[in-house]
Amino acid sequence: MPVRDTFGLVPPGSELALDLFFVPFAMLFAFGMWRRMRGFGLWRAIVNSPGGIRSAIGRLGSNALLQHRVALRPRGWPHLAIFFGFLVLLSATTIVAIDWDIARPLGFRVLAGARYLYFEVFVEALALAFVIGLLAALAWRLVRLRRVARDQRRIQYQFLILIGGLLYMGLTGFLLESLRLTIRPVPWADWSFIGVRLASALSLIGIEHIAKSFYVVLWWSHAFVAFSLIASLPYTAFLHAAAAPLNSMTQPGIPQRELNAPFDLRTLMDAGDFDVKVGAASVADLDAGQRFALQACTNCGRCDEVCPATAMGTALSPRWLVQKLRAKMLSGSATQDLLATDILAPAELWACTTCAACVQACPVFIRPVDYIIPFRRELVARQRLDKRQTEFLANLSLSGNAYGLPAERRNQLAAELRSAARSSEE
Repeated sequence: MPVRDTFGLVPPGSELALDLFFVPFAMLFAFGMWRRMRGFGLWRAIVNSPGGIRSAIGRLGSNALLQHRVALRPRGWPHLAIFFGFLVLLSATTIVAIDWDIARPLGFRVLAGARYLYFEVFVEALALAFVIGLLAALAWRLVRLRRVARDQRRIQYQFLILIGGLLYMGLTGFLLESLRLTIRPVPWADWSFIGVRLASALSLIGIEHIAKSFYVVLWWSHAFVAFSLIASLPYTAFLHAAAAPLNSMTQPGIPQRELNAPFDLRTLMDAGDFDVKVGAASVADLDAGQRFALQACTNCGRCDEVCPATAMGTALSPRWLVQKLRAKMLSGSATQDLLATDILAPAELWACTTCAACVQACPVFIRPVDYIIPFRRELVARQRLDKRQTEFLANLSLSGNAYGLPAERRNQLAAELRSAARSSEE
């Protein structure tokens, strides 16, 4: 009967050695995730997100599991192939562990008979899609590397390493299967439609005499790369794999219809405490959800691609603004005054039109506008305004319009602007 042979080609004791080998990697991963996830009140942010828990779960399913927003991108298919291929391979590894460590000692096998054969075909098909997606992503990243800004190259190199590591795992997975079929041929080998063809190719080369040793070396290298990628996730750009799904649960993914009020005057009067902070001067002044969202950023630049202020050549780059905030938070400088040192310059903050095109473009639900507004308010509170901005705010407070015109002239002004617009079109 067809059955999965999990540890049949490695030396006795390899199963225990593998578990012990994994321990330091798991500890490094757990410590890093604890550092990255603590102190943000994620559960409270999810519960208080638009639509509550039900909508949060819906966003998680649509955008994290089904990859809806990624699928809409012109070059989204490699990411889809990588994501779903990885998900299937991870699930397959879990099933293999259950079959070997739990079911086998109890006297039955999950991966046996027809179930195992269908499992083999399905996993190999998705593994093939996984490898093809990785090759396409690798080619695209290498081409794009020459065009990205200098500050983006570090994260691009990190993604190249990630793709290389995943590609190594995918290719060695096929190679391990082919070596297994070379060393121990089985009547049902044709169900492993890629492995059996690679096994035939290896037989032509004539490596039967070193196949078993090669298998052991490859098996351990496969495990080392897998464990290394797991351990590195909290410390590199790979963190977005965990932060992005969680961020999609806390954020609606659409622009806000109106700006939030920095305080409620009635509440202040009732409390008798008028010591309020209107805006933000540091990353620490942002709310927990905003700080957590910074970890999901992959520095991809899609916000810059749709930003009208960036297209006009202003000082604003939503991508770079988010990256500066992210760097301050991760470096432990969250309390540094970013306005006093002009790390966030007034020119870039005031260049934003609050159109929220960046919010709709971001694949991981980051909202650059929500960072810009608090820092703008702090600039106003500190009276760091030029003459034109001071006049603008005075006109708004006195007459309700930016031009300082009497209320009775507002309709006339609107008519003049419409007439001017029609003349320019003609």
